[in-house]
Amino acid sequence: MNFRKMRRGNLAVGVAVSAYIATSGAAALIPFPIGQEQLGQLFFPQEVPYAWMTTLGSPTYWLLFLLTLVVLPIAAIATEKVFSSATLSFSDEVPLWIPLVLAGAMIAFCVYRLAQAGGLSASEAWDQSLCYEEKILRRVELFRLLGNKYYSFVYSSLPIIGCYLLARGLLKRERVSLGACAALSVIVLWLDVATIQKAPALLYVLVLGLTLALSGFGLVRSAVVTIAAGGTIYLALALSQFCEVIKSPGQTLASPPGPSLAVPLPGSDSSSSLGSPSTADGEPSESGLSRVLKKAIWIVRTGIFRMAVGIPYYVQIFSDPDQRCGIVRPTFSGLLAPQPCYPATKVFAVIYPAITYTTGSQPAGVSLSGYAEGGLFYAVLATVIAGSLIGLISILARGNDPMNIATQVAGCLYAYYVTQVPLMATLLDSYGLVWLIAPLAAMRALTWMISITLRK
Repeated sequence: MNFRKMRRGNLAVGVAVSAYIATSGAAALIPFPIGQEQLGQLFFPQEVPYAWMTTLGSPTYWLLFLLTLVVLPIAAIATEKVFSSATLSFSDEVPLWIPLVLAGAMIAFCVYRLAQAGGLSASEAWDQSLCYEEKILRRVELFRLLGNKYYSFVYSSLPIIGCYLLARGLLKRERVSLGACAALSVIVLWLDVATIQKAPALLYVLVLGLTLALSGFGLVRSAVVTIAAGGTIYLALALSQFCEVIKSPGQTLASPPGPSLAVPLPGSDSSSSLGSPSTADGEPSESGLSRVLKKAIWIVRTGIFRMAVGIPYYVQIFSDPDQRCGIVRPTFSGLLAPQPCYPATKVFAVIYPAITYTTGSQPAGVSLSGYAEGGLFYAVLATVIAGSLIGLISILARGNDPMNIATQVAGCLYAYYVTQVPLMATLLDSYGLVWLIAPLAAMRALTWMISITLRK
């Protein structure tokens, strides 16, 4: 099967729909007994306030749940159809030194900042003498010490360069590009793990697998390699969060703040700790196999409900217009003034009232966040805008060269983020579209400037 022929807007749309189902699809079960039973086990011994959730299963609940599954794909496909005749011509002859220099500069900056923060060894990520709460507090500390630019490079710009190098190496049979991709990948994974997070590492493995498939490596072979690598990394990092010391389970928090936003990294463990098993949960005589099985069940359950758990809370809380926040009217005092509140942190405080040792965040995608920010109209508008951008990106990635493949991967990453965070965050935050496209735009701009200089 030639996966390269399938590439267009439908691929990014498929990523958005698949990611939404995988991370939020369990919300369709919560109005029913089977979902409520599983949610109760996740939160035990805390009670889930179903009597308070008067909007659970309401028409508004189902409309918001279905926006990403229906309206977003329609907007993306319609946009691509409208602009299908547009033609853009870019030179594919990017000198190899340009992406290597760009990556080298970003890596040097990230290593320098991480060394300053005392996290270059990454030992805290798997140190089992540190329990969940200590690791989360250290992660929060790193957000402050490292700054937004570090995470913008590690989450977005460096992975896209890695995908470009991989596609270039496969399509042009350049061993130097493949070697550079391998070296860059090791560094990116290390920088991810050093910040005590598994989600960005897994995302990077997934985008490399997607690049393999788009570059003609074969869909089945790409899937096997990706699942094997991603599964190994996830299992190793997930099990490392359990400590040997008996402590109360903590709550994973959001990821690094952007220039003026405080939203979580899409896919981070921001809602998955209540009910976390520990040595304190089991009987002293509990076998090792039983403990491993309990941990495995907890990991699966929290993975399924990680995003879905927030949906009934979002619908209930923000059904009151007075509770909505996140869109700030511009003032002459400055457009980048801190927001008075964030829906994600407001919802987190309601879901996990016992978590007071740090500020947590319960993420939600463009549709649900739009409802929290401005009601149903803005929820629909934000979904249409996000879908239209997915369609526009697909138009820029209609070729089979390395640059177009990297652009298509960036579009797929954006499509994933659309299901995880608010609209403005998908554009401007450290995992936003600006940082995904920036290295590709820089490569094209530098190539163009060089060509103009040589003509003179």
